[in-house]
Amino acid sequence: MGDGIPLADFTRLLAGEVQAECLCQGEPGRRVVGLTVEEPVEGWISPGEAAVTDRAGLDAAFLKSLAAAGCPAVIWRTSPERSPGEAPDLAADLGLGLLRVPSGTPLRRILAVLSDREGLLRRSHRAVREMLEGAGEWSPEEAAERISRLLGRDVVVEDAVGRLVASGGESSLRELLEGEDLRASRPSTVDETHRDRRDRYARLPDGFLSVPVERWRVAGRELFWIPLGSASPAGYLWVDCEEEPLGTGDVITLYWARRVLEGALGRERIRLETELGMRGDLIDDLITGHYGSVDLLLQRALYLGADLSRGALAVIVDIDDFARYLERRRLKEPAVQELKRRLADAVRLQARQLFPGFLLGPRSDNVILFLPPSQEVPPEALPERALELSGRVQRYVRGLLPDLTVSVGVGRYREDPAELPEAYSEAEMALRIGHRIKGPSSVSTFEETGTYKLLFRVLQENPGELESFYAETVESAVRYDLRYGTELVHTLLSYLRNDASTSRTASELFTHRHTIRYRLERVRELTGLDVDKSEDRERLALGIKAMQLLGRAPERPSSLADR
Repeated sequence: MGDGIPLADFTRLLAGEVQAECLCQGEPGRRVVGLTVEEPVEGWISPGEAAVTDRAGLDAAFLKSLAAAGCPAVIWRTSPERSPGEAPDLAADLGLGLLRVPSGTPLRRILAVLSDREGLLRRSHRAVREMLEGAGEWSPEEAAERISRLLGRDVVVEDAVGRLVASGGESSLRELLEGEDLRASRPSTVDETHRDRRDRYARLPDGFLSVPVERWRVAGRELFWIPLGSASPAGYLWVDCEEEPLGTGDVITLYWARRVLEGALGRERIRLETELGMRGDLIDDLITGHYGSVDLLLQRALYLGADLSRGALAVIVDIDDFARYLERRRLKEPAVQELKRRLADAVRLQARQLFPGFLLGPRSDNVILFLPPSQEVPPEALPERALELSGRVQRYVRGLLPDLTVSVGVGRYREDPAELPEAYSEAEMALRIGHRIKGPSSVSTFEETGTYKLLFRVLQENPGELESFYAETVESAVRYDLRYGTELVHTLLSYLRNDASTSRTASELFTHRHTIRYRLERVRELTGLDVDKSEDRERLALGIKAMQLLGRAPERPSSLADR
């Protein structure tokens, strides 16, 4: 055993090897030179040896005898439910370390902490040699396979935005993560998941290597993952520990695995950012119409994996009130760019599950997609599939960035590639109109904008004209609602939505139909427009749409006060 190792180091090693619990740290600098199991004979323990005992309780006389013999620590094999009583305080007074290990822990597992230091060093050297040779060229997939082989366990690599980018070993762990939708990069969607942290340590001659391990309990099974990197992880490594808990030797492998995977994910990120830059350039050229010939446009898109020869449908995913979000969070520029990259990665991840090929590019505070038809997704299925994508993206972003919301605009399918700039313009108009009318987290299509798009063009080209039309129609009713807390405008909107049916309006608003008629009469008195006349009714309907586009709609009062 040589000169042994410090008690503090021995304690950490034992915690990593057999999950020992330190009840009293003793004198950390004292050295442990060996182990011995309690026997009913004189001289069973020598100075510097740690005592291993299975006693039901540790009394003062026993602990004093160990301290007098020069014992640095006591290893108590017992159930974790058993109370240590006054033993920790007695041990502290005597300068003894007190460690509790599960009853039935084999002595060889405890001895391994002292006897296998040279073996750990050899394993570390082997891990370094096998994992670092050629590591600078490995992809995440190659690194995962090598790590799985060294550990003899299934592993899965998750990147910073929740993509399962690689796996090694059998596929059961990956299938479980996908089936339960578990990701280390975002809060778990499994209600019964509880998280707690534990550190495990491996002893090397030059000190300790520690690997942070987080444990999730899901449906009766323990899952372990390790962050790759420090403050802002480059990703996460999931490790299958179902059959056997992590041992000290495993931690050595994981220590080097973190560094190899961090490098591999970093190179993958650079590759993706370069590709995103190329995609962003193409998107900019496409939506501005500065792409040269259509043939050149198609070639550039095909190089990036998107066949636009049969046209495409445009989708825009936009961060709601991004300027206000940045002001509230006070993010610095690197964090802002990281946020945009994570959003682009999130949209790409969801799009890959629904479309075999597409063109995606980040631009300012949004992400733009062109979704072409394919054998799997024919032209007539594109709108429905785009709406499904919108819902998936919104749900995913809520899980990834809980305090951020996005709105989505969906254009019409354009069969001619030369009309793709118009496809983008339609998606942009649907996005802006939807956000004005529905507010944050809206999903809007160009087809459903109806007459809104005509009024929106007026707002863009001559906002004063739209203001005048609003003033001539419903502004007086809006001001009345704001002043008296009534619901004239809300009632008018419901009445028009229900095809001028008083009874259906009363049913929708849970109000007597006489009250509905009274409110509509007040609208006539204030605006000079009669809902019973078709021409006036059309003007009121357009006036309400102008009100919505201008953002002048009154909030509904908490209590009604019809006047």
